[in-house]
Amino acid sequence: MKFKKFIKENYKFALVLIILGLFFNLRLPYYVMAPGGTINITDRVEKDNYHSNGTINMLYVSEYKATPSNMLVSKIMGYDVLKNETKIISNESIKEAENREKIMRDNSLDIALMVAYKKANKYIKINDEKAVVIASTEDNNLIIGDIILEVDERKVTNVDEIRKIINTKNVNDIVTFKVLRNNNITNVKSKIKEEKGIKVVGVVIVTDYDYDIEPKINLKFKRRESGSSGGLMLTLAIYNAISDKDIIKGRNIAGTGTISQDGSIGKIDGIKYKIMGAKKMDIVFVPSANYDEAVKTKKKYHYNMDIVKVDTFDEVLTYLDK
Repeated sequence: MKFKKFIKENYKFALVLIILGLFFNLRLPYYVMAPGGTINITDRVEKDNYHSNGTINMLYVSEYKATPSNMLVSKIMGYDVLKNETKIISNESIKEAENREKIMRDNSLDIALMVAYKKANKYIKINDEKAVVIASTEDNNLIIGDIILEVDERKVTNVDEIRKIINTKNVNDIVTFKVLRNNNITNVKSKIKEEKGIKVVGVVIVTDYDYDIEPKINLKFKRRESGSSGGLMLTLAIYNAISDKDIIKGRNIAGTGTISQDGSIGKIDGIKYKIMGAKKMDIVFVPSANYDEAVKTKKKYHYNMDIVKVDTFDEVLTYLDK
């Protein structure tokens, strides 16, 4: 009786507590994008007798799992709210996702290192390369971490070789992949499909490299410091350590953009939030495709920074050499 009396007298208060709890803690099938910040990666490259004045910084976007409360705040602040499904490549497990991120991290560092050493005219020799699966977009019997050894009994070591073979096939053809999976060799079959006029097998592959370099360096990047969108700044940090010249000149430099083996810089997502997180930087490099939005954000918030549009790593070096 006492309990019923207590509930009757306090149900409104209890209801308010429940509503508040749901408002702040209920997870929704969305995520919120918000301003990020900078990560100083200048000292992530270790080399004997290396020291640099100034900083090289990567930019990142903050992401939060959506609740009614932060969705309301994001609406007021004008932040983006996206469905979770836009972030999912496949129905992968947590272990598979972690494996994919590790492969992508290592691949991003490999490409950055190759570009930096070549531009600095330093010794680099590729000893081996492997084609590694990092994502499967549909059921094709390939899994994250598979190393592709052969396609229809033709030996392959990189993405380009696989693409050339796939292009010789017809849509709906079945191809046989010989793969190394968990230290065992197995054969899997996949069907060729067509997406936007391109023949595919519903899989994402990167080329993993083994190499010799001189001078020797030690890379100490964390997972979130070496994604594909940070390729430009990873390359710049490595180049700064091995080039035997001061390219920073005491400045606080930031930037974003993917990088390819030929030194070209590619578009990234979330540039508005990356610029908002870079407000204390002197120079911010951005890909051409992101430049207009970056400048618009700078003007809106009256940031005192130089935003520099770049398409190649050479353009970055030319600008810093001024």
